[in-house]
Amino acid sequence: MSRIAALAEIVKKNDADAMLLTGEVNLIYALETTALEGQCLILADGTAILITDGRYTETAEAKLLPRGFRVLTRSNASGMYEYLQSVLDAYQVQKLLYEDDVLTVDRFAAMREKLPCSFLPIGSRILSLRARKSEEEIASIVIAQHIAEAALTRLLPELCEGMTEREAAARLNYYMAISGSEKTSFDTILLFGENTSLPHGVPGDRKLCRGDFILADFGAVYRGYHSDMTRTFAFGSATDEMRKVYDTVLRAQNAARAAACAGRLCNEMHFAAAKVIEDAGYGTYFTHALGHSVGLEIHEMPVAAPRCEEVLCDGIIMTDEPGIYIPGKFGVRIEDMLVISGDHPVTLTAFPSDFQILSGEQNG
Repeated sequence: MSRIAALAEIVKKNDADAMLLTGEVNLIYALETTALEGQCLILADGTAILITDGRYTETAEAKLLPRGFRVLTRSNASGMYEYLQSVLDAYQVQKLLYEDDVLTVDRFAAMREKLPCSFLPIGSRILSLRARKSEEEIASIVIAQHIAEAALTRLLPELCEGMTEREAAARLNYYMAISGSEKTSFDTILLFGENTSLPHGVPGDRKLCRGDFILADFGAVYRGYHSDMTRTFAFGSATDEMRKVYDTVLRAQNAARAAACAGRLCNEMHFAAAKVIEDAGYGTYFTHALGHSVGLEIHEMPVAAPRCEEVLCDGIIMTDEPGIYIPGKFGVRIEDMLVISGDHPVTLTAFPSDFQILSGEQNG
């Protein structure tokens, strides 16, 4: 079933006449492109209409008309709601599904005041639809992941004593950009030494020293789809404790992967990883949920968290990212993306996860 047909089915099942999409992510999902702005109206019969302005008309017609969309251009002289009302009247829309998780209170109040129709909340219906990724969506995420991994591969030989976290993060972002990433999936986390104990630390002026852990959590974006990965490396040398913690996190990640089966609950992945870490004596240092879904947004539903009792389904992409964070000393996180596929999830992350000590000797 096409995306428009699936969205139209939501309209029919809720006894509405149409669905109005205005949020950036939902527009990308419905239009299957990142290049447009406007409002998308989807009718119960599957008619799809993009209302845009002159900045996007040519692109919209080239991309959408061949796929059966109707493209309407609103002039600058027309108010958005007044024009939208004329479209609703033309298609006899009286019951309208709206994005209650996207619209601000002010925007919804203005829309309800100026559009004399009945409003029904979409709720989590589109999120649920987006949760199960198509082969095309997975392919885009794989490309984004390849871009990210290539950037990391290029960065690692350049890391040297005295380089700051900020410089290393900037280089990683640059290498992703020149390799085809539309933007970073989120603000890149690249930390050294004791700062690696901060799960969402911000790169600063801390300089790299021999004996440090290096933690890199980052991602690229391709056609609107995000990737997400984390790797932790030792720099120059490693203590027995560093090796033990790394081995524990890697075993926890493998345990979570084994629990990532269609039909099981999302929280079972978290509990599987947490048990390994708890049994090793580091339970108090695993301070976050195991993982989250990834797609057009970096954090989607469902999540691999203790309180999430949703059922894992084929096509869900879930991160598997256990960590141990010892304040003032160091932290280790290893993260891969998994596609739920029966009893054997498919790992989208190709970069090795074995323990590595970087030499710190620059090539070239």
